[in-house]
Amino acid sequence: MLLMRELWMIMGILAVAVVCSPVEGKIYTNCEVVKELQRANINRSFFANWICLMRSESGMNSTLMTGPKTASSFSFGILQINSLKWCTRGRKGGKCNKRCEDFLNDEIQDDITCGIKIFNQDGFKAWGGWSKKCKNNQNNLPNIANCKRRRRMADPIEVQQIP
Repeated sequence: MLLMRELWMIMGILAVAVVCSPVEGKIYTNCEVVKELQRANINRSFFANWICLMRSESGMNSTLMTGPKTASSFSFGILQINSLKWCTRGRKGGKCNKRCEDFLNDEIQDDITCGIKIFNQDGFKAWGGWSKKCKNNQNNLPNIANCKRRRRMADPIEVQQIP
């Protein structure tokens, strides 16, 4: 009986450990980010800077959360969007009107949308990682030439039969 109780206790501890263990986020590749930036209609001439920014801020990890930082704020997601100004922890808010936790998943379109707001207000200099590692440093900008461009579908060509 004692052995059975110990076995159940060990199984319970293992179940809790599995359920509570941290889940690794998706680590994006350059070309995966290119596709996401295309979906967001970002000008292609900025792609290398956005990717360098994501590398320097989060290591391209979509679920990274860091902090506490200034005024007990935290930063969230692939763009490390800060809770001090841009989002609110636990409820919608900030200049992006988002829950900060919404940036902690593998869907990064909302991160990019908020990132565009940040960029439009402050430029890339809003991110310390970009200023330190990407600004005026062409060697750190990734080569995305091998990433395939999304092609627009051409209008269908009508084929006319010759009598």
